[in-house]
Amino acid sequence: MSTTEAVLDFRVAPQPHLSRLVRERVIDFAQTHDVGEDDLAYFLTALGEAVANAIEHAKADQPILIEVRVGEDRIVATVQDRGIGFPTALVIEPDLPDTHSERGRGLPIMRRCSDIFALHSEPGRGTAVVVGRYLKRETLRATVA
Repeated sequence: MSTTEAVLDFRVAPQPHLSRLVRERVIDFAQTHDVGEDDLAYFLTALGEAVANAIEHAKADQPILIEVRVGEDRIVATVQDRGIGFPTALVIEPDLPDTHSERGRGLPIMRRCSDIFALHSEPGRGTAVVVGRYLKRETLRATVA
């Protein structure tokens, strides 16, 4: 693969049943660009949480913007909604809640499954979440050797 990045850019309506479509499109794109199974599994977990949060919490009617980039050493996604947003100053570095809690796992899971993580939100303007992984690329090294 060259040093240029491959980009997948699409939009989905904020409807829960479309999470599957997001997953399928990203799997196809990532596999086309030699992203390994382990990296892809962690990445999809983080991305799935970001998309689920946008669908559930943004309260937006407009589509969710999803951009995935695969470079030589990383895969990164930005999930952006135009929903209600929230003040990020209120976000504490969360840990996973206790086992009896039904909520509050999204951000900790995104952080644990990502090497790259960023969150930006503005009340009334929406939220953007960036999740990503540095790729191991064992398969590529094995085929070159």
